[in-house]
Amino acid sequence: MTGLMSSNEFGGILVRWLSESRSGKASALRDGVRNQARAWSLELKEYADWDWMRKAAALGFIDVDLRADRWSVAPPVLTRLPHADGLALLTGARTAQISTRIEEAAQEWMELITVPHRPEAGEAPLPDTLLFQYEDLRTLQGAAELLGARYVPCAARQLTELLPQAAMGPESAPPGGSTANTLEKYELRLQRFVPVERDDEDGLYRWRGADYARLTRVRRNGVFHVVEREAGVYLELARHRTGAMRWRPESGKGRAGIGRLLVDRYAPLPALHERAAVLCSGFPPSAAAQTKTRAYDNVPRTLAEAIAASLQQNLEIMPRSVAATGGRTK
Repeated sequence: MTGLMSSNEFGGILVRWLSESRSGKASALRDGVRNQARAWSLELKEYADWDWMRKAAALGFIDVDLRADRWSVAPPVLTRLPHADGLALLTGARTAQISTRIEEAAQEWMELITVPHRPEAGEAPLPDTLLFQYEDLRTLQGAAELLGARYVPCAARQLTELLPQAAMGPESAPPGGSTANTLEKYELRLQRFVPVERDDEDGLYRWRGADYARLTRVRRNGVFHVVEREAGVYLELARHRTGAMRWRPESGKGRAGIGRLLVDRYAPLPALHERAAVLCSGFPPSAAAQTKTRAYDNVPRTLAEAIAASLQQNLEIMPRSVAATGGRTK
């Protein structure tokens, strides 16, 4: 058993503040991440504050609504990880009271595994991952009650049933007036938005609104529709029949139904889809610079297929490693 994270750690302080504050403006949270980094003499790369918020939401600590400029802390939860050999994840709010209960339980009866987050250069550190090792499923609900947390049998699997389908929203006004000067169109070949002067082709566009907020819209048959940026990218991928998701089964015996979900970095998962993938392991995705992908571990094939289908993707199933198949690939 390892000890709990120190309350002086970067991610721990932020989550404690969020847990005690309960809710606030997303823009203020962004400033809080930056201010915390300056206090720790950390040099954050561009958008590292937004990235911290996105990952904290995926890990189940907070819920974020950027359109409303709001965040709220998520309730404390104890949930099983799928096919993880007796491991449950403690996530959600970490108030002083909850942290004290966890620390006391770790000293008296709970087998707690604390895994520190190891950020890449320029990233804001996240809180430690807290895993509860159990032998009997019947003990989990009682453990949750003692910790002051809600017991969820398997949050990742439950989220599979809630995944929204990538689809166009209601009709929207086209860009016009002074906002037309900020018009950009998503170029799939370049995997990014680029400035354009006209909006006379179907595709994914964004521009600055009258309040300077960035609007993302998809154009189909000359009509603009509201869409979230991440869903819009997947609609473009589907329109061009382009895949951005792959899944590789693990090599261990009896683990063929569990594997690693690989998602191209230019096509980030929408918030709820990413939370479903992250809560399979309790860790944020690892980033591979060479392959330009985000990797989610311990993801069941059924969940990976559900994520892909909801985003109009045909999931590519990769072969198991040679070691897993006795010298042959499947």
